[in-house]
Amino acid sequence: MSGTHAHVPEDLVRDFDHVTGADFVKNPFEAFAGFRGDRAFFSPHHGGYWVLTRMADIREALQRAETFSSWPTGIPAQAARKERMAPLELDPPEHRSYRKVIAPMFGVRAISSKTAAIDTTVEHLLSGLPERGGCEFVADFAQPFPSTIFTNMLGLPQQEADKFVAWNNTLLHAYGDPESRKVAAADINAYLRDLIAARAGEPREDLVSALLASEVDGRAITREEVQNLCFLLFVAGLDTVTAALTFMFRFLAENPRHRQQLLDDPELIPSAVEELLRVHAFVNPARTVTEDVEFAGVRMKAGDRVLVSTALASNDPEEFPDPLEVRFDRDANRHLAFGAGPHRCAGSHLARGELVAAIRRWHEVIPHYEVDPDHEIESHAGGAMGIDRIHLRWPPSQG
Repeated sequence: MSGTHAHVPEDLVRDFDHVTGADFVKNPFEAFAGFRGDRAFFSPHHGGYWVLTRMADIREALQRAETFSSWPTGIPAQAARKERMAPLELDPPEHRSYRKVIAPMFGVRAISSKTAAIDTTVEHLLSGLPERGGCEFVADFAQPFPSTIFTNMLGLPQQEADKFVAWNNTLLHAYGDPESRKVAAADINAYLRDLIAARAGEPREDLVSALLASEVDGRAITREEVQNLCFLLFVAGLDTVTAALTFMFRFLAENPRHRQQLLDDPELIPSAVEELLRVHAFVNPARTVTEDVEFAGVRMKAGDRVLVSTALASNDPEEFPDPLEVRFDRDANRHLAFGAGPHRCAGSHLARGELVAAIRRWHEVIPHYEVDPDHEIESHAGGAMGIDRIHLRWPPSQG
């Protein structure tokens, strides 16, 4: 153990790499489960970080911003930026000022007005798909569906969605190429800067224009603050629902008994979404210890990084009986797929609406499908896990 982490007992060090470890890339949820024996342990990878494994500890860390700071986000940290992403990398009370700006834009009432657009987008993507007898699910559905919704909300041109997704994928997942990540961050910022300038001169009915008209603590918001908020929305909005869809549809493709439950009783779909979010919680946030502290049975020093994995939390056997068993009627499904505390996902209502709409309509037109064994499934691990490529196939006649 290096001098930087001399306070870490050797018997708490584990060869754990949730970012590039082969087991995590192949099947992250099984890999996480293999490390559940310790309440907390230390990984020497990516600069070194503590890993919490119990839901109670992870929830407490997410709620104790004064001890576990959200700056910087990610392990390893995101590409270097001069500003912190607001409100994601801000701690209370500063965090609350910016959270108040974006929260109403993603509240239940605001999202309910997007229902028609969500349904229309699903219909468009499914048009002609049943007759094809198969697809590459990410490129043909999981990626364009939420990307279309989000680019419309932010006021981005839909014809450039592929470029936005490519920038985002590089920024979030090219861990072995930090220079490319920095370039992607610069490209996103440059694009948003021009977009904000255009909306300042000619407002429209979109999120950028709404942000420009907002106030922070009773004063007019600055363009720099709008840029920062837009960067966060861009990063979060183009990745998370896609990841959730890939895990959900892989499970349903490989488990026809569960799929049949949804066909027999579509009213189960909302609770099925919650259960699939729980068992496939894919976001692995990080926190930074602000002061020396005894926590989760270990001694942490100020500056230590801590992984607060929603995957470990949401599959904790102390919280959920038989956690790896998928039960669409599971009661009291208090998972942490959307996080907890002040930084709980502001877009959770939108995500749930998209996921329910996708699963409901897909199964109305393509009820029976499976993973195509002629193609390998390609995945990524890290801060936001997901499947990059998965081919599905089905009998064309069912369409």
